[in-house]
Amino acid sequence: MYFNIAINNIKKSFKDYAIYFITLTLAVCIFYNFNSMNSQTVMQDMNKIEVLVKLISYISIFISVVFGGLVIYANNALLKKRKKEFGIYTTLGMSKTKVSKILIYETFVVGMISLVTGLLLGIVLSQGISVITGKLFEFNMEEYKFIISTNAIGKTFIYFGAMFILVMIFNTVVVSKHKLIDMINASKKNEEIKTRNPIVSVIIFILSLAVLSRAYYLGWKFAPTPKNINFPLSIIWGSAGTLLFFFGLAGFILVILKKNPQIYLKRLNIFVIKQFNNKINTNFISMAIICLMLFVTIVMSSSSLSIKTKLEERLENLTPFDANIELNIRSDQQEVRDIEKALKTVDFQLRESYKYAVLDVYGTDIKVSNLLNEYANKDLKARLKNYVGNLKTIGISQYNEMKKLKGESTIELKANEALLLTRDNDEKQAINNLIKDKNGIDINGKKYTLINGKKYTLKTDIDLKEIEYNLIAIVPDYAVENMTKYYSTMYMKNIDEMAKEDLEEQVKELKQKFSNLDYDYDKILNKYGFILRAETRTQVYNETKNAIGTNLYIGIYLGFVFLIASAAVLAIQQLTEASDSVNRYKTLKKIGASDHMINKTIFTQILIHFMAPLMLALVHSIVALVIIGRLSKYAGLLAIFKLGPTIFITGIVVIVIYGSYLYAAYTGYKNIVKSS
Repeated sequence: MYFNIAINNIKKSFKDYAIYFITLTLAVCIFYNFNSMNSQTVMQDMNKIEVLVKLISYISIFISVVFGGLVIYANNALLKKRKKEFGIYTTLGMSKTKVSKILIYETFVVGMISLVTGLLLGIVLSQGISVITGKLFEFNMEEYKFIISTNAIGKTFIYFGAMFILVMIFNTVVVSKHKLIDMINASKKNEEIKTRNPIVSVIIFILSLAVLSRAYYLGWKFAPTPKNINFPLSIIWGSAGTLLFFFGLAGFILVILKKNPQIYLKRLNIFVIKQFNNKINTNFISMAIICLMLFVTIVMSSSSLSIKTKLEERLENLTPFDANIELNIRSDQQEVRDIEKALKTVDFQLRESYKYAVLDVYGTDIKVSNLLNEYANKDLKARLKNYVGNLKTIGISQYNEMKKLKGESTIELKANEALLLTRDNDEKQAINNLIKDKNGIDINGKKYTLINGKKYTLKTDIDLKEIEYNLIAIVPDYAVENMTKYYSTMYMKNIDEMAKEDLEEQVKELKQKFSNLDYDYDKILNKYGFILRAETRTQVYNETKNAIGTNLYIGIYLGFVFLIASAAVLAIQQLTEASDSVNRYKTLKKIGASDHMINKTIFTQILIHFMAPLMLALVHSIVALVIIGRLSKYAGLLAIFKLGPTIFITGIVVIVIYGSYLYAAYTGYKNIVKSS
């Protein structure tokens, strides 16, 4: 009997359960998709997939907590709307234990339907995600298969099953605490309208703008030095400013609009403004939290897409070399200081089909900071404060051999000339200023005239993780004869197309001999007397794809979760308000307001309620992405953000999901008012 009552309740209250059901279904779908990624065929092509899977597993624990809180919040809103119904059950002689039993059945049925629907949707979408992933990252699609991940299904059932058990316990506790008189009269109680002194609200709103400006300023100014206490303080200032913004927003809008009677007194605008003023005064904390969640969504999604775009550009301009091998020279006592001799020692064969060039890099006693600081702009000076490296040099002959191997034209230097090269634009500007001022540099006691060099990056793109400064001096060969060699790099090409895999295999074997550097560095050094590091073009390509996949999946995963949670909370708040405000709309109807006018006021207030946190989140996000781009530049990272395309793509996703919840909230709100 109680089960039948629960089923009938679900059928009757389907509109009330709609957003609850949609949110649960989407949550299950997203949870399954990202936890089934290791089973998707194309993902097997990603090296170190287990690292990404482990990260997703850890993040899923946090995500389950977020969804758990969302489920309890939505469930609590439903309980508040149904207090009178529960009161009638109790009046008819049903005990609170039996009422709780009905709720348990309802939660179980809705949960199972959501789980099954979400899993079916997730299984279908996961196949599409596999195809999209394969196309995006150029994975092998020949072995594509339709796969269902039993592991992800089991994990989804465990996590969401635990959530629903908590909800059942929560429902039982809530029902047991309600008094009969409160349940019966629940529909007669209107939410208390909270108002604040308008002047105080205006002052707080203006203060919030000042606090947010301070946060933006600190983030921008101290991006070059993120370890400075002021940089993390900018986050605290931003969070406080967001809270103050929503605390004073309603009163500020009220004061501004009251000064414009043409807007304030037009149609039902007074009612809309009062409704918004009431809700934001009541929910300013939740509005601030939603704004920050939307901010995290936009930043994470945009930054992950930015990293993807930038790294794909790096792949397009991948090093022209098939491999590079580097010999580190740890001290003057190191016996093997020649890279070709080192390779012979470890039985690496330089075959006839291998064309190569060797670059020996030497050190000087010139501090880069001392050399450029006088001619640097403000940004570069801030970076040079934390840099203690010395200028490195390369002989002109080796440099030209490497240029020939790349298929580029060589350069010429006179006996007393030197060329300074860097990949950094600020350093290039400082070098030009140095040339204009002194046009010379003293290297190890000898004066060299500086010549203007064309735009060129000495370091190949094969080392995407390098963050060290890249200022290098190209000098005549005789100049390096008495200098200390720091390291030696061999750049290689295999000109035999039929034997391309030979070099890959040899480098792989070489890497294996030095594979435990992080754990047995001294042991390996004692064994060979030197350390070799090697990479191939294919390896870098795969590592870059891994970096793209990891950043993109985690960013999108968290972004989707926070976006759905934010939109769902806003929608549930509006539907709860609809139940509380029914009598107000009845009054509007009695004084002659048409259905069209009432529907328009409903849409307007929901639109304002949804857009207020989103617009501030957009402002936060644009500023944050600019700051992150500045931070990445000063850190020497290669993933500089491109705001235009990434925010556009993120914006489309936000509009679709956020807009869907907005429309669902409007439809539900309108139906509640209409049915009353």
